[in-house]
Amino acid sequence: MSQKVTQLLKQIQADSLVFYTKLHNLHWHIEGPMFKPIHEATEKIYDEFADVFDDAAERIIQLGDKPYVTLVDILKNAKIKEESATAFQPVQVLKIILDDFEYFMKLFKELSDVADDAKDKVSADYANGILAVLEKEIWMLKTQLK
Repeated sequence: MSQKVTQLLKQIQADSLVFYTKLHNLHWHIEGPMFKPIHEATEKIYDEFADVFDDAAERIIQLGDKPYVTLVDILKNAKIKEESATAFQPVQVLKIILDDFEYFMKLFKELSDVADDAKDKVSADYANGILAVLEKEIWMLKTQLK
């Protein structure tokens, strides 16, 4: 087991739960003419990040370590910040999501590289699968924000 791989997986686990919660806030409080498509898009993304949270935790266990199990630990270790505002305009929501997707892109690239170095093909494949999705989502968001 590579300690660095499990540390990165724990970082992903913590950040994905905070992002999941942030996405709910955006989902509930989007306002304006793009309400419906952004409301639906944020729901799709938070469903996907519920899986990221769970998959990271399960991979940590498979590697012989323990995932975070309390919100205290999650919040103490997450680098993604919560969002406390309760009203969002469409462009603002897209920029928030883009910023967090770009952060996750860096994190999953690091996991892919570290897992490759550790000859952990399963963790590398997991990271690469998420990277493919993030890369496409980032491209779409950047195009929409032009």
